[in-house]
Amino acid sequence: MKKCLIAAALTSCALLQGCALHAHRDSALTQSQLARVHEIARHAVEEEGIVGLSIAIAVGGEVVLAEGYGYADLERTRPATADTIYDIASTGKQFTAVAILRLFDDGALGLDDRIHDIVPATPTHFPNATIAELLNHTSGFVSGTLDELDPPAGLDRPRAGLEVLDDVELHQDHTEFALSETFQYCNSGYLLLGVAVEAVSGKAYPEYVRDRLLAPAGMRSATVYKRPDTPDMADSLHRSDEGVRRVPLIHMSVYAGQGSICSSVVDLLRWNSALERGAVMSKSALERFREPGLVHGCTETARMPYGMGQRLGEFFGHRKIGHTGTYEGGSAVLATYPDAEMTIAVATNTNGRGVPHARTIEGRVAAQLLGIELFSQPVPIRPIPEHVRNRIEGVYIDGNNRFEARVVDDALHVILNGNTVEQLRWTGDLNFRDTDNPAVREWFVMDGETAGWWIYEVDGLCMNVARRKCLQDDR
Repeated sequence: MKKCLIAAALTSCALLQGCALHAHRDSALTQSQLARVHEIARHAVEEEGIVGLSIAIAVGGEVVLAEGYGYADLERTRPATADTIYDIASTGKQFTAVAILRLFDDGALGLDDRIHDIVPATPTHFPNATIAELLNHTSGFVSGTLDELDPPAGLDRPRAGLEVLDDVELHQDHTEFALSETFQYCNSGYLLLGVAVEAVSGKAYPEYVRDRLLAPAGMRSATVYKRPDTPDMADSLHRSDEGVRRVPLIHMSVYAGQGSICSSVVDLLRWNSALERGAVMSKSALERFREPGLVHGCTETARMPYGMGQRLGEFFGHRKIGHTGTYEGGSAVLATYPDAEMTIAVATNTNGRGVPHARTIEGRVAAQLLGIELFSQPVPIRPIPEHVRNRIEGVYIDGNNRFEARVVDDALHVILNGNTVEQLRWTGDLNFRDTDNPAVREWFVMDGETAGWWIYEVDGLCMNVARRKCLQDDR
């Protein structure tokens, strides 16, 4: 769907590059569109537990909305605005990916180079993955876990250089699958990619990202490895049954290449605009950035809906590209709809019990602007053909979880530990949607005579992939 869906509502707006972005732009949307977006945001603040959030929307390279809702701080003394700065967590992975692709553009490294060759200090238990495999999350390594609500002592001090390899994310000592066998999200791979940027460029990661990416993109508020000490910086808050509290502040450098950037939503629109116009890397590199990664199964090579720091997917027929970020003190998303020439950035300062993710809010906004009725009627019941059943039923592995796909009556049951955790309706081919939440789409990719990969997509972005159990049994 082209931008004509919204173009009639646009008035003259500030272009993303150059002009002031903070003028009042309510007239750039129809009153009904504007009211619906405001209602979505206000509902998240007033009814769903978010203390503060910001939304920015661009269509055809023009900002049509930039607004804050609720408050930036726990005490509710600082209203959230379009200029509020948030920890964007893993939404920042794309900056590491683009830093690598810029070095690739410059001929400084190859995507088939091995990480142990580029960073000899890489832990010996980490697989000798290629740069492309790390970017695509196909190394097979399992990241460590970090309790952000009760972090280990010492994580409040800054890290530099190889120090980032000493923390919890690299403490695991095994892989879940062979190189390029399937997709599994891996923070550790992006830690190593950040160190690779330093090794190849000769510059510290924050210096390289700031000078070669943020500055050319015109990002005015964004920072690397630190939270700005200004009133615009949002608190990081966690909601539980006991109420809302601040999250202990782990130093941003601990996250390094996996997500150490703070930004406003308006700056995220500037970033996306810079990508589109070739301000930070070549058009050919941009294509690689958004190209699905390859995995190799028992008999087939397949494409996974994750690029290089970019989640890929389809939002009710609309192609969607972007990335999400999640931590105990908030969430963020930057998503673009290429065919509609629309980009939406959402960031929140609250996570926890019953709190919606920024991705969910973004999906609600996009649905309104694209004319999608998400929940107007349930997913229709369609009988699942026998040949589909024969291809998809079986056990699939996602990390430590083993999911069984089993057809019962006219629904696909997702079974974990003997319990049905989801029921899916068939929508054609090997595609299914959740009966309770149609924004969840799941589909299967063939590997020979049966499905080999089970893909889980939420709000139009790929979140997880499970691999058919038979492959691990055969190794």
